[in-house]
Amino acid sequence: MELNVAHLNLSFQGLKVLSDVNFSLHSGSVYCLMGPSGSGKTSFFKILLGILEADSGLIEAPSDLKIVAVFQEDRLCEEFSPIENLTMTVPGHSKELQKRAREVLLNLLPRESLTRPVSTLSGGMKRRVAIGRALWVPSDVIVMDEPFTGLDHETKKNVMSYIKECTKDKLVIISTHQSEDASLLNGTLISLS
Repeated sequence: MELNVAHLNLSFQGLKVLSDVNFSLHSGSVYCLMGPSGSGKTSFFKILLGILEADSGLIEAPSDLKIVAVFQEDRLCEEFSPIENLTMTVPGHSKELQKRAREVLLNLLPRESLTRPVSTLSGGMKRRVAIGRALWVPSDVIVMDEPFTGLDHETKKNVMSYIKECTKDKLVIISTHQSEDASLLNGTLISLS
């Protein structure tokens, strides 16, 4: 699967956010969007997700493309456990479904945190629940907007390793301020500035 970005432009109140952005992305690869705050990374994601409309240009992709996202804010159900935050995204409530969700989350979180309400978890643990949910939901493309915020270096490396393991056949686009993230993910850097 290929996703082509062609001559994408976006302005807010006369301020140019994206200016003639062009690149192609392919399944089975990780791409890291780089640029300072305000360079249009989140705006690009919102256009890709259909939340914002570009002023001009286009993103060419298959019409049946399934995209999941990790936003800068976690967007979790705080009163639900991490397991419930995953299982609520797919139909059914079987023990097998819960077992599979537990297996995903054990790669990201300590066992004792899996059944606690998300509201009792640290910020870094909530980030990992959001990442686990994105990896759990069937998709072709995973978009992650600064997903490693609040993670210490060792935890970040472990999470990145699990992301690579789970997304070998998917297109992964991650925004980051850290160029080392691209090398840790074996990703291709794309600058929007």
